[in-house]
Amino acid sequence: MEYTDNLKDVYGYLLNRNLSGALDAMEIYLSVHPLDNNRDRLYAIRSDFQLMTDYWKRGYKDQQATSLYENLLRRMYALYVQVRLGCGGLITIPRQPADDLKVQLESFVSEVAMLELEPPHTRKEKEKTVHLKHHNLLKDWFDYLLQSPLWSAEQAEGMEQLLLAPTIDTRDQQLLVCGITLGVVNCFDPLKLKVLVNVYKQTGDEYVRQRALVGWVLALGDQILPVLYQEELQAVETLLEDEAVCQELVELEQQIYFCMNAEKDNQTLQQEIIPELLNNSNFRVTRNGIEEIEDDPMEDILHPDVEERRMEKVEESYRRMQDMQKQGSDIYFGGFSQMKRFPFFRDAINWFVPFYMEHPGVAEVTDRLASNRFLKLMMNSGPFCNSDKYSFLLAFSQVMERMPKNVIEMLERGEATIEDVMSKETMTPAFIRRTYLQDLYRFYRLYSNRGQFRNPFSMRFSLFFGNTIFSRTRLAPYFGEIVSSLMKLKRIQEARSVLNNTDESQWDLRFYLLCGYIAQNHGGMFVCGEVGECFLKALELDPKNERALYGIAKQRFLEEDYQGALGYYEQLLALQPEKRSYLLNHAVCLTKLLRYQDALKELYQLNFERPDDNRVNKVLAWTLTCDGRYEQAVKIYQQLVGDNVQMEDLLNYGYCLWFSGNISDAVDCFHRYLKETGEGKHTVLESESELIKEKGITEAEQQMMLYML
Repeated sequence: MEYTDNLKDVYGYLLNRNLSGALDAMEIYLSVHPLDNNRDRLYAIRSDFQLMTDYWKRGYKDQQATSLYENLLRRMYALYVQVRLGCGGLITIPRQPADDLKVQLESFVSEVAMLELEPPHTRKEKEKTVHLKHHNLLKDWFDYLLQSPLWSAEQAEGMEQLLLAPTIDTRDQQLLVCGITLGVVNCFDPLKLKVLVNVYKQTGDEYVRQRALVGWVLALGDQILPVLYQEELQAVETLLEDEAVCQELVELEQQIYFCMNAEKDNQTLQQEIIPELLNNSNFRVTRNGIEEIEDDPMEDILHPDVEERRMEKVEESYRRMQDMQKQGSDIYFGGFSQMKRFPFFRDAINWFVPFYMEHPGVAEVTDRLASNRFLKLMMNSGPFCNSDKYSFLLAFSQVMERMPKNVIEMLERGEATIEDVMSKETMTPAFIRRTYLQDLYRFYRLYSNRGQFRNPFSMRFSLFFGNTIFSRTRLAPYFGEIVSSLMKLKRIQEARSVLNNTDESQWDLRFYLLCGYIAQNHGGMFVCGEVGECFLKALELDPKNERALYGIAKQRFLEEDYQGALGYYEQLLALQPEKRSYLLNHAVCLTKLLRYQDALKELYQLNFERPDDNRVNKVLAWTLTCDGRYEQAVKIYQQLVGDNVQMEDLLNYGYCLWFSGNISDAVDCFHRYLKETGEGKHTVLESESELIKEKGITEAEQQMMLYML
């Protein structure tokens, strides 16, 4: 949500526990907004702080000063929330909900049950009236929860009892929990957090429980929490004493990042899997709809196995898509994201309503498609999140008219449903949680007014394993598992954050290896030290660990400590004497140390075993050049500088020609290199300045080469 700089200043002062700064910044804001009705509250806080200051100024020692100051900070934060919500323009300010909400929700359950007693000719209209009235009630409440100020203890207790009541419809409870979640993420409220935690602990409804879990975890991302509400953190730490809770949090973190990877997964589907499915299907999409491709009778005679191969490709593509889904990928995001432009999704509540066919927003569509068995199967058992089910329903109603008649008949009979699409795990906690996260992600990614909300899929909220409040809890042993998952998704920044948040008691071998790998390949430092220190500490724990030895060998080489690198490669060769990459790197170190004869012995052997290995040929040609064996080197370079020449080889070939006295060809080679790379001509002299001097190239010769370039 966007708000004025003065309000940002108020929040910043509160984070620093600077009450006087917050008071001054708020006064500036309220002076610019004279219609704001919060000046009295600001005056009351300032007056109480003034009284407290006057008492202290007279030399009195107030034993309650600390708690009084804490209370003033919290009052100031409550005022900040009130003002921020008032200036944020969130949707519209709803009418204050009725106090007897519980009675109204219980009444709805009774009314739905009583509909069975209605005569058939009036039941349908009565049902629509009941559901419309109920939906409007929930919409008012949902909008209120999105922007409600800090709750009182009485409000929190009432809401908690309502969410745990067995007489309330589960869909209503799920929606209310979602509204509380969006509200507490937008503006932190300790009592909303407390309600979510208690509902998570006490409810027997798994759908409500999983929404509450997501809610309280995302709420922990607000920076004000550890500053002003330490007691709420203690309640969370108590939760983490349960091993089952820790395991759920690990799964939740992984699922969040699979959701956030939706665009990349969609790219894989669109560019690799979907084209393969379409190319091998019996249908084509045209302007007039979906058309079935007639079989060519000659195809079976001329190519009898083509149909079998086509089906194998379809099955392979479909299996790959299933594997992505089983791993946690949101494979439906790309397709359904295009279906969120229906007017239905203009209301925030509709992104989170658990799917039901009687929803007033889709009642007209469901009336027309009530007999379609395919649709019922997909809506009841399909592995989609709730908002995607509504999208599917609305889109299906539009495209059905353009389908071939035989396809429509199959859908009516329910024969077109692919059995594997039907999820066998729709009742598991992991599935419930995943689909709810997908609803949340779609809302914050696609909702037209999403800019008015603070996005919980930003790193501060979504990466709760990077939150310092978890580093010394029983969740700490799972940090390595989370880092591994993030690395697989190429979330390097997030992995770094989790590693830096890992408690020192968990700094094991895997921790040091991961820190070393990220620092070496992506830069930066870690709490345990720089790159070399990470790998050396790993070797202290396991002196023969191959990954640690390779890491420190590579690092020493990058630092131009070639003697040190040589020693570590010798240790690696003691473990893996036949590994070509170690032998090659060992030879490179020898070349760097000017031990050309020793390097050539190893390189000749590698070249003899695999003459076409250009990695070896590159090093061999350069070592021969350094050793003055130009004729042999030129023969190898002539093979390397063909059509797919590497720029490094082109530059080195130029040096070989120069050192051998073939100045004209050397100039041509350097010209080509500079043209291809766009580098300045001084690069030719600077890249190998020491070797140029070693070869006896005088200053005059160097300047003449520069002049010719």
